[in-house]
Amino acid sequence: MFRHWAISVVQMMPMVLVAMLSTGCQTSMVRQFEEVKPGMEKAQVLALMGSPNQTQRSHGKDRWFYNFYESKIRFQKEVQFFEGNAIYVGEVWQAPVSQSAAAADAKNAQQDKLIDEQIAKDIETHRRDYEGYEAKTKGEDKVRYVPQFEPIR
Repeated sequence: MFRHWAISVVQMMPMVLVAMLSTGCQTSMVRQFEEVKPGMEKAQVLALMGSPNQTQRSHGKDRWFYNFYESKIRFQKEVQFFEGNAIYVGEVWQAPVSQSAAAADAKNAQQDKLIDEQIAKDIETHRRDYEGYEAKTKGEDKVRYVPQFEPIR
């Protein structure tokens, strides 16, 4: 029985050795992400980094998010694609927030007012243009010659 156990340990040694060597050869995900460059195609990024943890599509761009840990530190990285090619590689992009909600509301209200005024001007212009078109098609804008005949007696 001891002999059977010793043989199985000897048979497992190459597998254990391969497993130990393969874990020692793994590259850091941070270093691996540094190889992703703008201009790379989606297939190249997938081959290098694997599937993203999260994807998002907005404004014609695909956003891929990668989350990984190294030395108990969490890293979040992002790759943005437009028409299949990477256009942004780096930290997760956040839209700048430079104003308060009240200031944003006031700015949007002002823009809405300007748009409403422009729409009112356009409606009036279109109404006048249509009246002119209608008069032109009816011939009201031309002087018509109507001959004068003398009655026959």
